[in-house]
Amino acid sequence: MLDPRIFRAALLPVLLVLIVVAFSLEDRPGPLRSSFAPDAFDGARAVDLLDRLDRDHPLRRAGSPGDTALAGAVAEQLGLALRQRVAVHTRTLRGETLDGDSEIVTVTAQDPGSSPRSQVVLVAQRDSASAGAKADLSGTAALVEVARAVADSRPARSVTFASISGASGGQAGMRDLVRRLPRPIDAVIEIGDLAGDPGDHPVVVGWSESAGAASVRLQRTVSLAVRREAGVAPGFPLARTQIARYALPQSVSGQSVALGAGIPAVRLSLGGELPSKPGIRVDADRMEIFGRATLRVLKALDGPLDAGPPTRDLAVAKKILPGWAVRLLLAALLLPAALTVGDGLARLRRRGEPFAGRIAWVVGLGVPVAAAVLLARVLGLAGAVPQLRPAPPPGAVPLDGAAWTAMGCCLAISALVAVVIRPWLARRAASCGGPAAPAAALAVLLAAVVLAVVTWVVNPYAAMLLVLPVNLWLLLAVGSQLRRPLAVALVLASIAPAAMVIAIYASDMSMSAGQVPWFWMLAVAGGGVSLPVALCWSLGAGATLGALVLALNRLPVDRDREVTVRGPVTYAGPGSLGGTDSAIRR
Repeated sequence: MLDPRIFRAALLPVLLVLIVVAFSLEDRPGPLRSSFAPDAFDGARAVDLLDRLDRDHPLRRAGSPGDTALAGAVAEQLGLALRQRVAVHTRTLRGETLDGDSEIVTVTAQDPGSSPRSQVVLVAQRDSASAGAKADLSGTAALVEVARAVADSRPARSVTFASISGASGGQAGMRDLVRRLPRPIDAVIEIGDLAGDPGDHPVVVGWSESAGAASVRLQRTVSLAVRREAGVAPGFPLARTQIARYALPQSVSGQSVALGAGIPAVRLSLGGELPSKPGIRVDADRMEIFGRATLRVLKALDGPLDAGPPTRDLAVAKKILPGWAVRLLLAALLLPAALTVGDGLARLRRRGEPFAGRIAWVVGLGVPVAAAVLLARVLGLAGAVPQLRPAPPPGAVPLDGAAWTAMGCCLAISALVAVVIRPWLARRAASCGGPAAPAAALAVLLAAVVLAVVTWVVNPYAAMLLVLPVNLWLLLAVGSQLRRPLAVALVLASIAPAAMVIAIYASDMSMSAGQVPWFWMLAVAGGGVSLPVALCWSLGAGATLGALVLALNRLPVDRDREVTVRGPVTYAGPGSLGGTDSAIRR
């Protein structure tokens, strides 16, 4: 039913596309530089302010009285740092936090500069989910000290200083700030922990809550400032990490909100995109180093600026592979399977065989997963689990009994639906001629190809995760001599890219095994993963289960009845059917 010759012929364009992709590689854009020596940043004074703020406001969950009182203290310190030359504004808003809908306060002040029509925004989070997270407050202390240094100079570009709340879960303060700030905004620099434990996380973070990341130029500008002050190179994310973060875009830090709104943004924090852990000792030397790096970044952005919008370009081996080249390459890799499946479907229609039942069987295999996804969204809307977008950092919402109960409910509804629709699935499988029938394989492949093409249109990096399944499952469908263990191994190998994405997120966000499903459930419940995307996951799960059923139901190869073909494959004369004697009398 499936003709492998079509697949082989369609591989020829891949070679041409590879040549085009090779010539599309570009040099990485250089960082913005500044010869300014940021001696004006006083690390000792910043640490002293940090000590006072932490001592006076030890409890500062978003929306709490302690957080509100801290906002007043930060507003006072910003006014003193800016010499009372500009007004300091406070805004109270309602937003979703870890404790539900709460009132939070945003503090802003703007040094107009000599060119007030363009601005750079420096943002620091103020709240903390747990008591004792002193390092989380170091960004706020650095913000005040940088404002003092900027006030002593006359920047060309306007600088807006903002102290926000809600960063411990939901990013309500950042979302409101991005929505209300006047345009144009040349860049947003979010500063987090500047005095805690460096750890193994990247210091410069540029991931978006939607597809893409901060431009390479902006990330390299911040990285250069860190390298000059700290003497270490923050590096750049590996290609596999970029692919994973582009394919399934999620980030828990504030720069992701600005990037999602199309504003160039990056985060500078020793903890990467995660908040610091309670009890971490702050270091005055690190505060000095990374505070000076922040001031150096502002000075670099004070000149001619072309930070660029969020991008999906892929940085590989000190080169840039444009997003259009990635899309073209994936189209070429998906084309052979798409043409082969299309030809198989046309042959099936010419034979007049019904096909709707076979597709219904594949879709039905994904219904239990869809039921779990819908229940997670309902639990978020009902308030049974926090409805926060982006999802809160791992650990902010504890993995307690309520969390396990919520995940257990999703698993139970999935199992219940699977039991209920099992007879229906059996009837649909029988209409396919059984799980081992060629028509069943065609249905699985058609579902995978359609999903891959739709995903390619929306997000080519997500479609990259489907290249291996559609091609390996095609081999599973046409390889009649494949034994069952090898067929199962092919199916398991096809899901390796998706498993790699989950593993990269678990590593980047320091998630335990239990926190991985809880994080993604919170992402679905809060709308960080949209319902259409989640339902596409369900279809992909159904196709994967279908491929696994096909592999497990393969008939054993009967070597005794194996036909021996004589002569070339294209030979159709006497003896081509095996050991049949010629009908011509000798």
